Amino acid sequence: MWKDFFYFSRRERQGIVILIVLIAGVFLGKFLFTPKSSSPSNGAAVSINKEKTESLPDETKEQEVTNHYAPVNEKAHYASTKSTQPMEKRSYYPTPSESHALPKQNHYPASEKFAEGTVIEINASDTLQLMKIPGIGASFAKRITSYRNLIGGFYRLEQLQEVYGMYAELYEKIIPYMRTDTNKIVLIPANTASLDKLKSHPYINFYQAKAIVEMRKKKGKLENIQELYLLEEFTPEDLDRLKHYLAF
Repeated sequence: MWKDFFYFSRRERQGIVILIVLIAGVFLGKFLFTPKSSSPSNGAAVSINKEKTESLPDETKEQEVTNHYAPVNEKAHYASTKSTQPMEKRSYYPTPSESHALPKQNHYPASEKFAEGTVIEINASDTLQLMKIPGIGASFAKRITSYRNLIGGFYRLEQLQEVYGMYAELYEKIIPYMRTDTNKIVLIPANTASLDKLKSHPYINFYQAKAIVEMRKKKGKLENIQELYLLEEFTPEDLDRLKHYLAF
């Protein structure tokens, strides 16, 4: 009868075998993949060190404890040692006794002024020469030369009143030191100058420059300033100024 109790069918036997294999795999995997502890815990290590220290003589104990707690970071030790030293006081700002005003730097060197009676030719003078005239500094000297180069030169001293910022008192003060030479004026070729070149002159606007170009196209060549009197874009006053700057 006990044989009937332990009798299993073929399917039951297969299930038992599979169950045994799974149980064996679980125990085998736990054995293989569980990490092993290779060193004692921190508490055990401290306990061992404590027992070892207690078994040593007093002098050895003191040395052992000192070595155990001594700093191992040299940089940290250097920083702690350095912090105990007095800091050197540095100041990046001069003291009142050391501070002094910086010398003014001028773009142009200081120049002596002309004596009374000195006269220079304005169309050939540079900025440094103009600064020698009493009343003219670096700013006005640059303005005068810039405007002179723009119009091509001065044909009369009254044109200095057209310089930006020129006022009557300064004008009256400086003209005794100047004269003009019209032979040094840079002329504009009326028959070949482009539209942009013509209208860049302070005495010629866009419409006047265009009228000159259109007349050149019709006539082929302009002979003299008198032909421009036929154009309604110009007034007699305009042409009276332009005759000093147009070349035919």
